[in-house]
Amino acid sequence: MGWSEAGRRNLEGGAGGIAILNPLVGEIAEALLDLGGAAHRDLVVAYIAKRRGVYRPSEAMQRELDEAFAAYCRGASDPRAANLLHLPYGPHSRRWALTDHAYGMLRGQARAEAR
Repeated sequence: MGWSEAGRRNLEGGAGGIAILNPLVGEIAEALLDLGGAAHRDLVVAYIAKRRGVYRPSEAMQRELDEAFAAYCRGASDPRAANLLHLPYGPHSRRWALTDHAYGMLRGQARAEAR
């Protein structure tokens, strides 16, 4: 399931959305939503590569997405930040996830747009 353009605008900070400055974080969030809200990092990277039309993600692509996720999570520790992504099993986990709030908001938005 893909997102509509309205969903992308909302994720990028449109009306009531979450502002994401790094487009890679938007790709990660979109992949996680499509994958049910949480998945192993390698699956998320492979999913994004496939959406980009790449058969096998390069190490550079893996590193770029990993660094974007890590940078977002470091910034999300600010209590004023609207948390979107997290490591549900702790700092050494390789499982990435949307926060419960983000999953509910983005999933609900996707359902509303489908109507």
